[in-house]
Amino acid sequence: MKKTAKVLALLLSMAMTMSALTACGNDTAATDTQADAAADTEAADTQTDAADTEAADTQTDAAADAEAADAETDAADTGAVATIQDGVLTFGTNPEFPPFEFVAANGVIDQYDGIDMAIAKQIAEENGMTAAIESMEFDSLLIALQNGQIDAVIAGMTVTDERKEAVDFSVPYYTATQVMIVKEDSDIAKASDMADKKICVVQGYTGETCVSDMGYDYEAFKKGTEAVLELVNGKCDVVVIDSATAQKYVDDNEGLKIVEDPDAFDSEEYAIAVQKGNTQLLDMINSAIEAKLADGTISALSAQYLDAEE
Repeated sequence: MKKTAKVLALLLSMAMTMSALTACGNDTAATDTQADAAADTEAADTQTDAADTEAADTQTDAAADAEAADAETDAADTGAVATIQDGVLTFGTNPEFPPFEFVAANGVIDQYDGIDMAIAKQIAEENGMTAAIESMEFDSLLIALQNGQIDAVIAGMTVTDERKEAVDFSVPYYTATQVMIVKEDSDIAKASDMADKKICVVQGYTGETCVSDMGYDYEAFKKGTEAVLELVNGKCDVVVIDSATAQKYVDDNEGLKIVEDPDAFDSEEYAIAVQKGNTQLLDMINSAIEAKLADGTISALSAQYLDAEE
């Protein structure tokens, strides 16, 4: 009996142990299931957050693109071409055209002086900027302007239909005409008398265009001083050039005189050139020039430089 009781007790103990183990196993499986469910939920939340973030970024990028497009549209509508850098308004010129632009020991803008240089400086300063000058050959000025190397051209430049196709011009600030510089004993009294003479002009200037249109042969120089020196030294008979500059050369060289021929040479207007479509800069320059014409500033500058010794 004792042996039988022990066997029954052992069987009962084993049954209870198995029951306990089964219960523990069920708890572990439940815990694992809950953990898996929580992990799945977290992953789903992460995916949702990522999707929301990506959508927000996409909306931000779209808003930025729209803003940029609006800015481009506004620029196109106004025609503005931003070229001015760091508050410096850079003018291109050819400083071989006194009294409008020339090199001096103490210029109004660095070493550059003249009517145009004084106007350029005033335009920049009145608009809270500093004027800077880039010196180059006259024929290179409009190319440099179109390439964005400079903001504007001020160089005693005559407004022509051909040039207006490439750039925009300000309101004119000076009216001139072409004249002939000859020696005092010359027999040249009108443009037609140049037919059998040796003629000198400055390359790219209006004088070259006029002489070419007349069908006369000529020699072109880079600088007005070089052309006039040819005349002084007896190597040519006449120099065709703008009236104000001609007067300066005659004043500075004895034995020369000016011959006018209104029937052969039309009047011309000088203006400042800017990039095509740069209405913002053009409007600023126009306002300044119109004010200076009205208050007599440009007339005073012309008289000052025409009477001054270079």
